[in-house]
Amino acid sequence: MMQKKLLTIALCGLTFSLSGCATDGNRYRSDVYSAGMVNQAQEVKTVEIIAINPAQVAVSNAEAAERARTAGAIIGAIAGAAIGNHGNHSTSSRVLGGLAGGAIGGMVGDASTGATNTAYVDGVQLVYRAPNGKIYQSAQVGQLCEFKTGPAVMVSPRANETRIQPNNPYGCARR
Repeated sequence: MMQKKLLTIALCGLTFSLSGCATDGNRYRSDVYSAGMVNQAQEVKTVEIIAINPAQVAVSNAEAAERARTAGAIIGAIAGAAIGNHGNHSTSSRVLGGLAGGAIGGMVGDASTGATNTAYVDGVQLVYRAPNGKIYQSAQVGQLCEFKTGPAVMVSPRANETRIQPNNPYGCARR
């Protein structure tokens, strides 16, 4: 009975610790570069931001969900095997306990990241005037306070990709 309580407590703890594994979207920010983009020539333009609106950006949470599922299965299997071993030293009890614990732990890990493999993070919709006079919009991960209307630098590492750099470096309150 004591082991069942410990398993329940461990799986609840796992749920709370893994629920923090959701992606925060920071790798999608305009001022974050992958290793392959470093030391590479990228076209730069100066654009005029004419409007800034809040947006939500849907980013994949599949990687975090898989990590949570795997961790839950491993911890559940260990806890299940320990419970199966209590008072009964047969190998089949340990194996069955480990299998049951792994299955339950995997489900708890899945539940901890939510029912979807998509996370929604805060972003901005920037409406800007390009040097050719045309008006475009670009949605990207970021905070409203990082941008202001006026000139901004836009990097285009690939065709049809816009990375408008934050142009209000002191606009967000420091924590």
